[in-house]
Amino acid sequence: MLRHLDTRALVGRVVPTFGDVLAVPERPRALAVDIPIGLPDVAVAGGRECDRLARTLLGARASSVFSPPSRRALKAFANRRGYRAVSTANAVGPNGPRLSLQSYNILPKIAEVDALMTPALQRSVREAHPELCFAQANAGRPMKAAKKQPSGRSERLAVLRDLGFADPFALFGTPRPRGVAPDDILDACITCWTAERIARSLAVAVPSSVPVDARGLRMEIVW
Repeated sequence: MLRHLDTRALVGRVVPTFGDVLAVPERPRALAVDIPIGLPDVAVAGGRECDRLARTLLGARASSVFSPPSRRALKAFANRRGYRAVSTANAVGPNGPRLSLQSYNILPKIAEVDALMTPALQRSVREAHPELCFAQANAGRPMKAAKKQPSGRSERLAVLRDLGFADPFALFGTPRPRGVAPDDILDACITCWTAERIARSLAVAVPSSVPVDARGLRMEIVW
């Protein structure tokens, strides 16, 4: 999802890879992605500091924040190991946690993003979390219901309408492209709004003192 900073014109597009996102013809000034950027060498319970702080801020919506894999787990995945082996690799270290199935299921996208990210690119491509973004847009109050519930969808649509996203589902036509669920569109819109905040230097992030990973990538979440 893209929106012009001045005209407010919206573009909804489905592309197959993160590389295609970086190459869209609009050349956006900033991008917010709901994929972990910056991975720990050794996993710790609760994930990175930014993951733990995000859960604290989200309260009842804390379960929406998944802990990313360690680099050791990502290497096991790259070697075509299955969930059990990747999870075991993640657990290496003092009290190292196993990898959740939710995090394992998005490992292909995590690996795709990690392969292309650099510290220089991270100046304009930042990690966001939709639920934190919705809370920011809702005067700091997290959403009450899960996004897959009708009431949760309604409250998110109301927030988006106030932000100028009048009819986000219409951007993708009927029927929607394969693999694009209603909650995916809601998340894309609110992270687009956060990308605007990044471009205007209005975004905030946790933690305040940001650690970097072994590749020099900042481990933070912005909204």
